[in-house]
Amino acid sequence: MMQHSLATFTIITLVGVCQALIPATPGQQTRRAIISTRDTISKIREANKPPRIYIDYLIPLPPATSDADIDPWPGGLAQQYPYAEEIVREILAGVVEDSTPEKCSSQVISASDCCGLYIQESPNSPGLDVAAIVFPSPDQLENMKQIEQMVGDKRAMIVFNRQYTRAADFGFFKKGE
Repeated sequence: MMQHSLATFTIITLVGVCQALIPATPGQQTRRAIISTRDTISKIREANKPPRIYIDYLIPLPPATSDADIDPWPGGLAQQYPYAEEIVREILAGVVEDSTPEKCSSQVISASDCCGLYIQESPNSPGLDVAAIVFPSPDQLENMKQIEQMVGDKRAMIVFNRQYTRAADFGFFKKGE
């Protein structure tokens, strides 16, 4: 296993032999995401670092999609958001031990950018709560900083399906942040 550090977030790359590299079903993808996220948070906490991770998740196509569809998501992120919300809630409930989906709160960060915040509360300790920001873009950089400050160094923060991949995505003046 190799570990790369990118700002305050950690990306874990698994190197080795697996039986099935690509999950066969959305449920299998979600189970793998839960296990990987749980393991990654645990390892980061053991290293005494703030648990910050990215999850890049392939949102399953809508059931009404056919092979003839040129663009299965013509509504873009606005169409994907309800699917992502359900997936994020399931992942968070699986990551936070002894928690239930009812203990997950949410709020919209930016309706126009389809970005939201989810917080899964732990019944055991507030330090075990996990926050997830869904579909953040460079426009939410200030919000992400505020959320990270609110989460603190002990709680986990997940960035789910970020809408940026490189420093240049943040523009000329903010790409160093």
